[in-house]
Amino acid sequence: MNAFAHALTQPATLFLVVIAFFLGFLVRGIGLNSLSPPLMTETQIEEALSKVTKAKWAEIDRATDDRKKILAIKLLREQTGLGLKASKEAVEARMQSRHRMRG
Repeated sequence: MNAFAHALTQPATLFLVVIAFFLGFLVRGIGLNSLSPPLMTETQIEEALSKVTKAKWAEIDRATDDRKKILAIKLLREQTGLGLKASKEAVEARMQSRHRMRG
Protein backbone atom coordinates (compact mmCIF):
# COMPACT_ATOMS: atom_id res chain seq x y z
CA MET A 1 0.00 0.00 0.00
CA ASN A 2 2.85 2.35 0.75
CA ALA A 3 4.18 2.01 -2.81
CA PHE A 4 0.72 2.81 -4.20
CA ALA A 5 0.44 5.97 -2.06
CA HIS A 6 3.94 6.98 -3.10
CA ALA A 7 3.05 6.52 -6.81
CA LEU A 8 -0.06 8.69 -6.42
CA THR A 9 1.95 11.57 -5.02
CA GLN A 10 4.29 11.70 -8.01
CA PRO A 11 3.68 14.76 -10.26
CA ALA A 12 3.55 12.67 -13.43
CA THR A 13 0.89 10.38 -11.97
CA LEU A 14 -1.21 13.31 -10.76
CA PHE A 15 -0.90 14.94 -14.17
CA LEU A 16 -2.10 11.77 -15.92
CA VAL A 17 -5.03 11.42 -13.52
CA VAL A 18 -6.10 15.02 -14.19
CA ILE A 19 -5.82 14.51 -17.96
CA ALA A 20 -7.83 11.27 -17.78
CA PHE A 21 -10.51 13.00 -15.71
CA PHE A 22 -10.69 15.92 -18.18
CA LEU A 23 -10.89 13.61 -21.20
CA GLY A 24 -13.65 11.64 -19.51
CA PHE A 25 -15.70 14.82 -19.19
CA LEU A 26 -15.10 15.69 -22.83
CA VAL A 27 -16.15 12.27 -24.03
CA ARG A 28 -19.28 12.25 -21.90
CA GLY A 29 -20.20 15.76 -22.99
CA ILE A 30 -20.67 17.10 -19.48
CA GLY A 31 -22.15 20.56 -19.66
CA LEU A 32 -22.92 20.55 -23.36
CA ASN A 33 -26.64 20.10 -22.91
CA SER A 34 -26.97 21.61 -19.46
CA LEU A 35 -27.94 25.00 -20.90
CA SER A 36 -30.29 23.62 -23.53
CA PRO A 37 -33.92 23.00 -22.77
CA PRO A 38 -35.03 19.38 -22.94
CA LEU A 39 -35.91 18.02 -26.35
CA MET A 40 -39.58 18.50 -27.16
CA THR A 41 -41.84 16.43 -29.33
CA GLU A 42 -43.48 17.91 -32.40
CA THR A 43 -46.78 17.99 -30.49
CA GLN A 44 -45.22 19.89 -27.58
CA ILE A 45 -43.68 22.41 -29.98
CA GLU A 46 -47.01 22.96 -31.72
CA GLU A 47 -48.73 23.36 -28.36
CA ALA A 48 -46.16 25.95 -27.25
CA LEU A 49 -46.55 27.86 -30.53
CA SER A 50 -50.34 27.82 -30.24
CA LYS A 51 -50.07 29.76 -26.98
CA VAL A 52 -48.24 32.69 -28.58
CA THR A 53 -50.54 35.70 -28.58
CA LYS A 54 -51.40 37.71 -31.69
CA ALA A 55 -49.63 40.69 -30.17
CA LYS A 56 -46.42 38.68 -29.71
CA TRP A 57 -46.64 37.32 -33.28
CA ALA A 58 -47.05 40.93 -34.48
CA GLU A 59 -43.90 41.89 -32.56
CA ILE A 60 -42.05 38.91 -34.04
CA ASP A 61 -43.30 39.82 -37.53
CA ARG A 62 -42.09 43.41 -37.08
CA ALA A 63 -38.67 42.11 -36.11
CA THR A 64 -38.46 39.91 -39.21
CA ASP A 65 -39.73 42.74 -41.41
CA ASP A 66 -36.91 44.89 -40.00
CA ARG A 67 -34.46 42.10 -40.88
CA LYS A 68 -33.87 41.30 -37.21
CA LYS A 69 -34.32 37.56 -37.36
CA ILE A 70 -32.20 36.93 -34.26
CA LEU A 71 -34.44 39.26 -32.26
CA ALA A 72 -37.51 37.45 -33.60
CA ILE A 73 -36.08 34.10 -32.50
CA LYS A 74 -35.25 35.54 -29.09
CA LEU A 75 -38.78 36.89 -28.67
CA LEU A 76 -40.28 33.53 -29.58
CA ARG A 77 -37.94 31.66 -27.23
CA GLU A 78 -38.83 33.97 -24.35
CA GLN A 79 -42.55 33.52 -25.00
CA THR A 80 -42.56 29.74 -25.48
CA GLY A 81 -39.52 28.33 -23.72
CA LEU A 82 -38.60 26.49 -26.91
CA GLY A 83 -34.98 25.73 -27.73
CA LEU A 84 -32.93 27.65 -30.24
CA LYS A 85 -33.41 25.17 -33.10
CA ALA A 86 -37.19 24.86 -32.70
CA SER A 87 -37.58 28.64 -32.38
CA LYS A 88 -35.41 29.30 -35.43
CA GLU A 89 -37.36 26.79 -37.51
CA ALA A 90 -40.69 28.26 -36.37
CA VAL A 91 -39.61 31.83 -37.20
CA GLU A 92 -38.29 30.77 -40.60
CA ALA A 93 -41.50 28.85 -41.36
CA ARG A 94 -43.55 31.91 -40.42
CA MET A 95 -41.36 34.11 -42.63
CA GLN A 96 -41.88 31.76 -45.59
CA SER A 97 -45.62 31.57 -44.95
CA ARG A 98 -45.95 35.35 -44.79
CA HIS A 99 -43.83 35.72 -47.94
CA ARG A 100 -46.09 33.30 -49.85
CA MET A 101 -49.20 35.16 -48.70
CA ARG A 102 -47.80 38.45 -49.98
CA GLY A 103 -46.35 37.06 -53.14
